Amino acid sequence: MNASASLRASFYGPDGPLGPPPQSKRYTIAGDVEALRWRRTLVPVNYADYSSYCRQIKEEVSRESICEVEQTPEPPTIRDQIARMFTIWPYRDANWVIAILFVIGSISFGVNALFSLLSVFFPLTVFPGEIELAIPITTLFGALFFVSGGTLTLIAGWNADKGTFEPEFKTEDGSTKTYKPALLGSSAWLWVPTIADLKAALRTVPFQSSVIQFFGGLILSVSVVGGWPGVLSPDDLMGLQLFLFTPLAIGGTMFFFANIRLLVWLQDHWYKPKPGSASWQAAFWSSVGSINFALAGFALFMGDMNTSTIANIVGSWTFLIGSIFQWYDLMAFHPDDWAT
Repeated sequence: MNASASLRASFYGPDGPLGPPPQSKRYTIAGDVEALRWRRTLVPVNYADYSSYCRQIKEEVSRESICEVEQTPEPPTIRDQIARMFTIWPYRDANWVIAILFVIGSISFGVNALFSLLSVFFPLTVFPGEIELAIPITTLFGALFFVSGGTLTLIAGWNADKGTFEPEFKTEDGSTKTYKPALLGSSAWLWVPTIADLKAALRTVPFQSSVIQFFGGLILSVSVVGGWPGVLSPDDLMGLQLFLFTPLAIGGTMFFFANIRLLVWLQDHWYKPKPGSASWQAAFWSSVGSINFALAGFALFMGDMNTSTIANIVGSWTFLIGSIFQWYDLMAFHPDDWAT
């Protein structure tokens, strides 16, 4: 779940003709008016001439200085945006890197769940090394990509509004301007936040979701270590419960609450779904995947291996669907390769 991408989009919207953040004013004040406003020296003036001059300045401000931002008249088509996913690789955009990490991690978990399904329901198809090597390795790689993505999501959260405005969006006077996110390795990018940046980020729902997801990912990783062959004995029920079943159940539950919180935040109203939004679809499918991860852990507590296996494969592949939706949604920021 790439919550930082949703946070950044809430500030600026997708790439294209853009305006400043919602809280910013969309007009400028002429330098002459500003100078008159802050003038401290009292100078005798001719009132008639002064009044005429002020009216002239106001007319010029109304006619020339107001820069009203217009939204993109023709947003990219679905086909164009899908094409961007495979032709544009903005590897300096942290949110793109996060999206790819979650996609690869979900694929790894999906392959792992498929191996587990075959070993439980079709034991005759088990090949040498599947249980001892293939299953734990795919679990390990999936966890590494998820934890890496979750950690970078936190960092991207306090960098969400650190981008710059460059002259590329059209205004009434013919000038153009656009928003470019802070890129990895750029002077605008902050690996360590200031206290003010951290406090500001913590007040946003997407960043709060990222924090929950981060700790959920760390807890979920304990089950990877506990499930590694040779770490715990199959007869050690207490150890399995503490280091395998419990982390899986708690980590999946935390993932679910993080995703469902983001899902509600993305809606116009908490009770009104928004299926037409790619970011909403990403949060929805990630929520489905998360609750299935949690269900897999709870089923293991009850000794129901069949239910746990099914929940694991459903969770893995629905999380992959959510990751792909997030990747697709992110490409609206990248009409070209400016972030490479």
